[in-house]
Amino acid sequence: MFLSKINNWLLINQSCVLCGFPGADPHGICADCHADLPWLLSRCRGCAMPLPPFTPPGSLCVRCLKESPCFDRVVAAFNYDFPISQLLPRIKYRRQPGHLGWMGRVFATFLREQYEQEWPDALVAVPMHPLSEFTRGFNQARLLANVLSSDLKLPLCHCLSKTRRTPQQMTLGLDERRQNLQHAFKVTRQPPRHLAVVDDVMTTGTTANTLARLLKSAGAEHVDIWVLARTPEVR
Repeated sequence: MFLSKINNWLLINQSCVLCGFPGADPHGICADCHADLPWLLSRCRGCAMPLPPFTPPGSLCVRCLKESPCFDRVVAAFNYDFPISQLLPRIKYRRQPGHLGWMGRVFATFLREQYEQEWPDALVAVPMHPLSEFTRGFNQARLLANVLSSDLKLPLCHCLSKTRRTPQQMTLGLDERRQNLQHAFKVTRQPPRHLAVVDDVMTTGTTANTLARLLKSAGAEHVDIWVLARTPEVR
């Protein structure tokens, strides 16, 4: 009884990581901040590209209508908008990976609502080149995958590596992004039949498409993409 009271007190008095007020839920944020997150409500059925409000569910964006992607499904929780658009760059470029804890737990809850059956056999994080990861000090996709693996009880699969250091995708146009990733990744072991590739944000889908094609050529049958946030179209 005493420990139960202590746990209730800690829960009620825990401060929200976003607004600082007490009353955070087990994820670490309060109900108001949770509701105000930029949830991705209208999206492309193929690549989760944000679509205009009130677009009929199951619609495809122009790009997916022209050419089907190599991946089978994208699950994205948020639009790349405030505060997510502020926090993700802080994580990567200001070395504040602690935010991935509460984000990952919120994302895990969201994922449970998206999957009734046929969970992936394993998760694989989008790899960084070893030198880039050493310079930054961590791989944010791997940290996110670790949180999801623990929360969802899904194993991690280390079957991908990045063998060539490339310029950051965010600095490049769509065609340049495609050329930038040619021969940049390698499958290092037989992948499971059904994989979910985990990353923090998806912009054009070039990295996701490249990895899905590579994994399927190595024997994977079904490749999902799990990202915290999806950006609007970049031309």
